[in-house]
Amino acid sequence: MHKKLTIEDIKKIQLFSDLSENDLKKIYSFSNFKKLKKGEILFFDTEPFTGFYCVLEGSVKLYKISSEGREHIVHIMCPYNTFGEVPVFDNYEAVMNDTAVYPINAMALEDDTDVLLVSAKPFLSFLKENPNVCLKFLSTLSRRLKLLNNHIEGITLHDIKRRLAKYILDEFENAKNQKEKIEKTKHILLKEKNSIELAISKNDLASHLGTILETLSRTFKKLQDEKILEGQGKKIPIKNYNKLKSYVI
Repeated sequence: MHKKLTIEDIKKIQLFSDLSENDLKKIYSFSNFKKLKKGEILFFDTEPFTGFYCVLEGSVKLYKISSEGREHIVHIMCPYNTFGEVPVFDNYEAVMNDTAVYPINAMALEDDTDVLLVSAKPFLSFLKENPNVCLKFLSTLSRRLKLLNNHIEGITLHDIKRRLAKYILDEFENAKNQKEKIEKTKHILLKEKNSIELAISKNDLASHLGTILETLSRTFKKLQDEKILEGQGKKIPIKNYNKLKSYVI
């Protein structure tokens, strides 16, 4: 086990936050720490399922590749969120028989991304003894399904300007909430009253919003021309919050 990993690290994971010290120690005993470089793959879809992951530091993108070879980012996972857990509930027998596979691809977005791999079989045994964790697990998956449905609806029904405006506003609100809890966060750093710092590249953002980089750049330019946003780098000052919000309402 990596020397930096502690029981307190596991307790910070949303799924395990209410567990007792003894339960946390059990999870610790069948978990493995991994440190990843930017661009390093954790798993591909159809790869044999060994367990689910928790982000401790950095960020991970979950994505699918279309038959035409186009990448689409489904989720971006930040610290203390779990991912790759669907097979645990999707097919219990397949997990126990070592025939389950991951349903999506996962890649680290930053250098020094730390993740925890929770082994599937001992975790299933653990769930039998802790039904409250099972319910919390289902709640986490339900929230993610709702986010995914909203994401698909946005791509299907809304134009790129509205999608980008919603993404920036969501990141801005997340940054404010994080700043209330801790002074800094590595992923979205609120440096000014109305400014965010993107946690992902413009290529990844375009993929996440269901468009291409050229279209995304043109949309940023339009919002600049309307004096709503300023700059096209990682740091994005919001010059007219109310007008930006009007594109989302």
